[in-house]
Formats: sequence, structure tokens, C-alpha cells
Amino acid sequence: MSSPTPNVYVISGASRGIGFAITSILAQRDNVLIFAGARDLKSTQLNELALKSGGKVVPVKLESTSVEDAAALAKVVEEKAGKVDYVLAVAGISQSTDPIAQVPLDDVRRHFEVNTIGPLVLFQSLLALLTKSSAPHFIVVSTIAGSIASMPQFLFPVSSYAISKTAVNSAVVRIAVEHPDLDAFVCHPGVVSSDMIKEYVAKTGTALSDFESMGMITPEESAASLVKLFDGAKKETHSGKFFNVDGTFLPW
Repeated sequence: MSSPTPNVYVISGASRGIGFAITSILAQRDNVLIFAGARDLKSTQLNELALKSGGKVVPVKLESTSVEDAAALAKVVEEKAGKVDYVLAVAGISQSTDPIAQVPLDDVRRHFEVNTIGPLVLFQSLLALLTKSSAPHFIVVSTIAGSIASMPQFLFPVSSYAISKTAVNSAVVRIAVEHPDLDAFVCHPGVVSSDMIKEYVAKTGTALSDFESMGMITPEESAASLVKLFDGAKKETHSGKFFNVDGTFLPW
């Protein structure tokens, strides 16, 4: 008897932080094939995970803004799997600490390239393979900082990051509207003790306790909750919506 067709995942930003933690959790499962996108394929931890996975994790070069990388990724997935069940767009940057009045415009453009256009590049490149899945999902790890309704409570000066995430939220809703056979949604991973926050603290002198008071969790804790959210996702209940890491709805 032939083994069942594996669940096929494509994950961007898989070499570190939340992306790596998600990849690690999924790699423990039977009957999965994970294409782990990474800007740098020299990542020791990702290569070690791939080796231990027995072929379930396939590292693939993926720079978020590269149309060429995304096209090459799609070709590899087509050859090895013939479909994609889950596209998880996790890669993103938050490098600006400037208030809106002083933020350099090139900085804004860079954040849009990675955080907004990057997931769109991934979607366009993999759409044909998503349509070959019986239950396709396109999921972007966004942030509550991109929630327009929540911005008055989010006082950290991360203008480029926030507005680029608001834009990707909109893009994913457009995907959901225009592709009703696809489950497309965005989610907030929680306040995570990631390299992103650590770099922000080091750059601005902000007290880490400011983030800890917001209920900060580890990348592994975030990933465990996100994977649970992904597992339960259905187009009828999830598509076109904004979820918190705990599975509750967030306002746009």
C-alpha cells in the first residue's frame, strides 16, 4: 500500500526565530515535506535540522524581495512535491526606530519591499501549486503593530514596520477576496523575545521590561500556538481574517 501524500509546507524566514521554531515543530511530524526558505543557506541550525529530519526538511534559498528566488523555489517544489498545502510567510524586518516625522523614505521603501511585497512575490510564485492542493492555505505572520485600530495603544516608534504590516494585511484580504477557494489570513505571533526585539532594545535603550509587561513569550511558545492555529484553519472560518496567536480575532 502506498503511503499517503505528505502535507507540503513552504516557510519563509525558516532559518531563525519564529520561522525556525515552526519548522522544528513541523519536522517532528510524520508525512510532511517542508521547504524551508532562508536568505542564507549556511545557517547551521537549519542545516542540522534538515539532516536530522531524514529528508522532511529541504532548505531552499529565498531572499524575500527576490522574484528569481521565489521562481526557483516554485520549480523545486513542483519537481519534488507537485503541490503546496501551506505557504507560511514568516520572513520580515523591523529595522526602523524613527518616528513618522523623521523616518527616512528609503527605510520605508525597504520595509515595504520585505514585509509587503515579499509575501506577495511568494503568493504569485506559488499560486499554481496551491491550486493543486485539496485544502490550500496562504498565511502571513503579521503583527498587532499593523492593526489600525490598535495603533493608538502601540506607542513604540516603528513607523516603517507598522505601516508595511498594515499594507500586507490588506494584500492578504485581497487574496482572500479574489481567491475564494484558498484560505488566506494573517496572524499576530504575540510579543516574542526574538532577535527583532533584542535589536530594537539595543538600538533604542528601551527597557526590555516594557515588552515583558506585555506578556512576552519565547519563539518556541509562539510557534507552538501558531502551529495549532494553522492546523485548525479552514477557509470557511479563517480566510480574510486577522488572528491573535491564541486564535482569537484581532481588529483591523
